[in-house]
Amino acid sequence: MINAFLADYLGNLSYALTSRNFNPVMAMAADTTIVTADNIVPVGVISPDHVVTPAPLVDYLVVNG
Repeated sequence: MINAFLADYLGNLSYALTSRNFNPVMAMAADTTIVTADNIVPVGVISPDHVVTPAPLVDYLVVNG
């Protein structure tokens, strides 16, 4: 289970602060990746330069709230 600051509907993730240190590595190592996101935005809002974890690594996306 990974917490992201920003995600789009496909599952591209961007992190805030120290979450960027371990969450991308955990997503790559996991068999099933469940992501909770503080903010979910439409596809294209997150710049490709700011995507830290790409969508193919994400299996499930859940909104915090």
